[in-house]
Order: sequence, then structure tokens, then C-alpha cells
Amino acid sequence: MPTALLFASEVGEAAAEQAAEKGISVNGPLVVASFDLFGITFNLTESIIVQWFVMLILLIVVLIISRNLKVVPETKRQAAAEMIVDFFRSTVDGTMGEKYPRHVPYFAALFSFIMLNNLMGLFGLRNPTADVSVTGAFAIITFCMVQYNKAKTGKFKGFMKSFVEPMPFMLPFNIIGEFANPLALTLRLFGNMVAGMVIGSLVYFALGHFAIGVPAVLSLYFDVFSAVMQAYIFMMLSMSYISSAECGDD
Repeated sequence: MPTALLFASEVGEAAAEQAAEKGISVNGPLVVASFDLFGITFNLTESIIVQWFVMLILLIVVLIISRNLKVVPETKRQAAAEMIVDFFRSTVDGTMGEKYPRHVPYFAALFSFIMLNNLMGLFGLRNPTADVSVTGAFAIITFCMVQYNKAKTGKFKGFMKSFVEPMPFMLPFNIIGEFANPLALTLRLFGNMVAGMVIGSLVYFALGHFAIGVPAVLSLYFDVFSAVMQAYIFMMLSMSYISSAECGDD
């Protein structure tokens, strides 16, 4: 084995051992409370509470920037709000086409919500998107919108026909493909956020007392740049899946 690879392997093993000795572990979200309803146990987890906090932040921001709007902008606040709206409108039009203006509010909310959830690590909170049930819920919403658009554009005949195109023997592959897209969306966002937490923790404990500056640089990438990019990628893939789900009824 080359010297560089051997050194990297030894450093990785040493970091993992040091992290284990100091108590680093990768666990699911903290369960704050549990209650039973109709024989089913429901858990109130850290991910849910943090998402409530994110929704509160978004609500406050929306109330502030949408207050006392004028036909002609007179404040920087309204100018900034219009820039945000124009950005999402142009993004949706450029990706999905001009036939989907009603989707602009949804994708603006989706991007903002995922991005703020990804950024919660900056405040010492666990990122809800590091919980596969959270990213899975986002992916299920996209999956439902894909199926709805397929049924709306192709009616019943076109919807059923889409599963056997271009040839009937493609039926099982098309069905697998329908479920592969939301699974990929789920694991892409979840994997990137968990990887960021794990790598940051391993590097921090591997450096020990020399952990000056490096964790901050990693945090700048994983907690800020990657957080924004992953939210943007999720939004763009969702738009692509939904717009490409159009089918004819002939």
C-alpha cells in the first residue's frame, strides 16, 4: 500500500478509536416524549420540535417582509421580497415551463424550509434532515405530486399507459423507477447531512487540542454551503420529476 494511503488509513482508524473513547456515536433523534393513541405509540422527537421552530422562523420572516406592501416598492424590505419572488418564479418557469405558476409558492416554501432545517447545526441543534423520516416525508410529497400530474395530464388512460411504455414488458421496470426516484431523493439529502455531521465530529476529535480553525472551515462547508446546495438540488430534482411526469391520454 502507498505510504500516503497507509497514513490516511491509520489516521482514520485513530480518529475512529479516539471518537469511540470520548463517546461519539451516531444515533437517531432524541425522543422527547411518547404517547399511545389507538394502540399505536407516537414519539415526539427532537426533529419534530426543531421543525416547529423552523416554521415559526419562516412565519415571522414572511409576516415581516409582506407587511404594508405597495404597488411600487418604497422600501428595501419590499424590494428584497420581490427579488426572492422573482428568483423562484424564474427558476420554476425555467425548469418546469410557464404552465406551472401555481407551483412557485410551494417550491419557495420547500427550499426555504429544507435550507433552514439544514442550517440548524449552526445553532447547536440537530439537523432534522439528518433524520431519514423527515427527508422521506419530503420525497413522498414529491412522489404524490408526480402521480397527480401524471393523472391530470393523461387522465386514467394515459396514466395507466405510462407504466407500459414503450413496451408492455417494461411494466415492472417502470414501477421500480417510480419508487426509485423518491428513494433517491430521500437518501441523497439524508446521506449528505449525516455525512457532514460525522466527518466534522471525527475531524474535531482526531485533531484534539490542535482543532483550531479546521472544524470552522468544515462547518462553513457542511453547515452552510452544503446545506444551501442540498436544499437547492432537492428542489430542482423535484421540479424535474414533476414536470417530466406529463403524459398524453391518446
